[in-house]
Amino acid sequence: MISFKLEKKTFEENLSMEKFFDKKLETAEFPIVKHNTLVESSYDLSPVPNNIMTIAMTKARQSNVSCELWNGEVIISAQEYAKIHKVSLDDAYKVLKRAVLELEETKIICDAYYDFSNGEVVPEIPPNLTDISFFSESILASKPKHGKFSKMKLHIRLVQKIGYSDTGSFIYLKFSDDILHLIKNATNPDALDYTQYDYANTIELNTTPAKRLYELVCKWRKVGNCRKQVDEWKILFGVFAKYPNVAEFKRRVLQPAINQVNEQGEFKLILEQEKLGRAITHFNIVIEEQMVTENPVQSTEFFAKASNVNLFESLSETERQTVKATADRYIAKNRIDDETHKRNIYKKAINERWGLLEVDAQQQEYQKQAEEVKKKLEADRLSKLEKQQEVLRKEQESKQFVQLFESLDLVFQIEVLDRVRNLIATEVPVFLKIFDKENDKRSAHTDIRFRSYFKRIMAIE
Repeated sequence: MISFKLEKKTFEENLSMEKFFDKKLETAEFPIVKHNTLVESSYDLSPVPNNIMTIAMTKARQSNVSCELWNGEVIISAQEYAKIHKVSLDDAYKVLKRAVLELEETKIICDAYYDFSNGEVVPEIPPNLTDISFFSESILASKPKHGKFSKMKLHIRLVQKIGYSDTGSFIYLKFSDDILHLIKNATNPDALDYTQYDYANTIELNTTPAKRLYELVCKWRKVGNCRKQVDEWKILFGVFAKYPNVAEFKRRVLQPAINQVNEQGEFKLILEQEKLGRAITHFNIVIEEQMVTENPVQSTEFFAKASNVNLFESLSETERQTVKATADRYIAKNRIDDETHKRNIYKKAINERWGLLEVDAQQQEYQKQAEEVKKKLEADRLSKLEKQQEVLRKEQESKQFVQLFESLDLVFQIEVLDRVRNLIATEVPVFLKIFDKENDKRSAHTDIRFRSYFKRIMAIE
């Protein structure tokens, strides 16, 4: 008989958890506070799981539950995610469910410090020390002030368990104790080892490398640059083994992430590279903060009224959001405050389909590929049909020949067979035994291998 041991919670804990689960995020306008260990850690997540991790940490930090009572549990509803990212409820739950399943197996690799100040100092760290809990007294997330420590790499799980509800349209996760420790410490207003930014600033960043680079830039913004060895950059993005070639990593991962952050408008990032001979050893990102005025929130109704209504209605909802987001970035970048000027910008954006050129080009490419596939399928079908018709033609031709030969006078058949035998003996004597064997069975004239010789003797084209 299987039995389950349930954790006992006090009435106060249950009451606090109810308040915690009632806490909902309604918009993307909320602050993110992450320990620098997480900002600099190595992992490879898809964009939505990365969003969930960030949102869950914020819900925990902003909840009404005290750090002493909270045990790492978080619920995120499809309604919340839909409001934050402006997607439908159905789409929100689908991506949430896929994302939380990805989080189940996620591990991160981060820097940690083994503190020897309370014990005997040993020269080397045993390899099994990474199993020690991150919130232990010995392993620290931040570099201690004294010198009795050794830096180490710590492999930890992101979550202990996950869950989802198809009927309730929400997901559940419980952070691991190590991550829980870092989240709880974020409530300390004097903590210097935490990076803060607004979640809304990451909405338009649609790849995880871009989102992670933005966090890293926020951490190093006061310093003005972030310099790492090439392998350290690869490890940060979790693609060390995927891109052994430096140029490919730069082209596929680092440069696209920099481009997205630059397009967001808050920072201007400049990529510098250092070489030893011909080999690139380091990438340094210079960080310049853009002097942009506060971006006013423009409603969809204002956007629709300001633009050509007929053209506006001809666009899909996704296309409208793309055009509006492109126009908003232009307005913010050029510090346009005049309402009439803004309306003209929106009209121009709609008329010229701002931001949709790449989408249109992609659709044209898809259509071109679809046409090529159709043509290939049609060519394959015709080729197959021609082969089938050729087989039928040869079968019919063979049947007609056999009928013709068998309709001849017996004496003439024997004469033809003798002359075919002599021809084979002269030209291909190796086939003579086979011919004689088939002739004994009175089937030589049906064998396709001898058909050309029969036709030559019988003067058949």
